[in-house]
Amino acid sequence: MILLKQGSIRIENAELKIENNISHHFQFSILNFQFLVLLAITLVFLLASCSTNEVKPTTAPLISSDELPSQTSAHTRMTFSSDGKVRAVMNAHGVRVFEGKRHTFLDSNVHVDFFDRESKHSSVLTSHRAFIDDNTKNMTAYDSVRILSDSGTLVQTDSLVWDNGTHKLRSDAFVRITEKTGRITKGHGFESDQDLVNYKILLPIIDAPSNSFQNMNGAPAFSTPSQTLSMPPPLPPQTDQKKDTDLRK
Repeated sequence: MILLKQGSIRIENAELKIENNISHHFQFSILNFQFLVLLAITLVFLLASCSTNEVKPTTAPLISSDELPSQTSAHTRMTFSSDGKVRAVMNAHGVRVFEGKRHTFLDSNVHVDFFDRESKHSSVLTSHRAFIDDNTKNMTAYDSVRILSDSGTLVQTDSLVWDNGTHKLRSDAFVRITEKTGRITKGHGFESDQDLVNYKILLPIIDAPSNSFQNMNGAPAFSTPSQTLSMPPPLPPQTDQKKDTDLRK
């Protein structure tokens, strides 16, 4: 009986051990599952934060081919002819040619020599920048435009158009013209031939030199007196005899 009891005790202990092992394994499995779930959630948050903090490469806006110059040059020289005769020769720096739009930009140091019908040099145009219409070859000079004729006439303005077909100059901006004699004309609106021989200006304001106010003999029209002017002397007082005569009358 004792042996049986001991055997039963051993069997019961073995069963308890098996139950304890099963419960411990089950608890361990639950802990592993919870750990895996927490690990998965952590990885999800990490991936989400990385995706939000990801630096996206900046993409520049696309530029059409018409917006880019087809040709560029540090220096260019252009010759404009009419009826087989050279009428203008232009030199400039920083040239950009846009063949699609049919125009050319001159970015700096624009210098144009004009010639008359006899192919003789007549005037010089300078400006900081210019624009050329490649269809008509008309040029618009702007930014500190100066035209100096060989005869000594100087034209200054902000913008000016040279017509290649008529060889005329015109401007809608403010214009200042200084002639060789010193006469200055200002106004808005300007038209002239490229030789600056015949020109007109709208609403002119003439600033004449001070020595132009002279009479026909060449002497100044206004002169200062040689002696200073003074007040006339006071009248003498009346005598008593003169008073008696007045009373008798």
